[in-house]
Amino acid sequence: MLAPSTLDPSCVLPQEDLALLRQAVLDAGAIAKTAFEANDSKTWNKSDSSPVTDADIAVNDFLDKTLRAARPSYGWLSEETKDDHSRHDCPRSFVVDPIDGTRAFIDRTPNFAVSVAIIEKGQSIAGVVFNPLMDELYEACLGGGATLNGKPITATNPAEIKDINMVGYPRKFRRLGFPDMKVSIANSMAYRICMVASGHADATIAFTPKSDWDVAAAALIATEAGAVITDIRGQSPHFDTETTSGLGVICAGPTLHALLLAEVKPHLAQFTKGRDYKFLGTRMSDRKKDTAGMNSVQLLHLVIGGELVDPNRTEFKDLTDVDFVGAFANKEDARKAWKSAAQRTVDNAHMRYFILHAHDLIDPDGDGVIG
Repeated sequence: MLAPSTLDPSCVLPQEDLALLRQAVLDAGAIAKTAFEANDSKTWNKSDSSPVTDADIAVNDFLDKTLRAARPSYGWLSEETKDDHSRHDCPRSFVVDPIDGTRAFIDRTPNFAVSVAIIEKGQSIAGVVFNPLMDELYEACLGGGATLNGKPITATNPAEIKDINMVGYPRKFRRLGFPDMKVSIANSMAYRICMVASGHADATIAFTPKSDWDVAAAALIATEAGAVITDIRGQSPHFDTETTSGLGVICAGPTLHALLLAEVKPHLAQFTKGRDYKFLGTRMSDRKKDTAGMNSVQLLHLVIGGELVDPNRTEFKDLTDVDFVGAFANKEDARKAWKSAAQRTVDNAHMRYFILHAHDLIDPDGDGVIG
């Protein structure tokens, strides 16, 4: 049985804090799920260009009201609330990500989660991560093990990197010369870590900076499930420093974690010298050679159409009303689709269809890394 904190008589047993988090996060997840199903959330970019929705704010407001009312002496740190640094002064603090994986929420994929931890002396003592679309409730209490929907979970621990199930971004691993792995993508960092904790994945690596609210709850769940979690330098997370940002994440079973850390170390200088990660992007020189020894470039052929401002100019009257016919792997198929669509324009002289030939994709994050 874990003892209550000796720092403040208002602190309760960690198990009691976990019970509070469990119910609050389940209720918060219901708010997020309802917003997802309504599919009418307003979206905008924050000052750092990261996206946020009114669903993030609604969940944050609910957790703020519910948790602070239950534990008024605890501090507060949330992605969607200005940092008041109360975590430095209070015996315990909540660390909250209302919707971790906002991009997944916006893109209508199920890889987002509500994540809440309680920290004491910079370490998580209780944590809950809930994916409301998958109905997966991960939780852990310091020294009490980790569970998924009430059942104990244990991380895997492969003895080599080759062929492991990795959660991350494939092109980054290819760029750094990692052994072949089965790589899947999930936008939420907290959910990725929990996938490792439950054995649904063997490891996850994030090379770019991650914030305390991305990691605090899931890190406890992972360690209680037997995994090791550090930044890409091998340093364990601490959640009451002056900065709320850490240098990436490596999470895996002990043996595999050591192997992955060794794989990353030769590249550390590139990561630590600044936050320009364009060296991870795919370059033309990385492309496979064709039979003639030339760089082969995959061309993407897009067929689109719409009403033009002037039939002599390629300017659409209304960009929100552009007709997307399809994407095609070769020019011949694209031309057939274009011809079929163009036949529908005979009654409207301003209606035109076009073929766009693209040789690469643009990374919306602007970090030079695609995929």
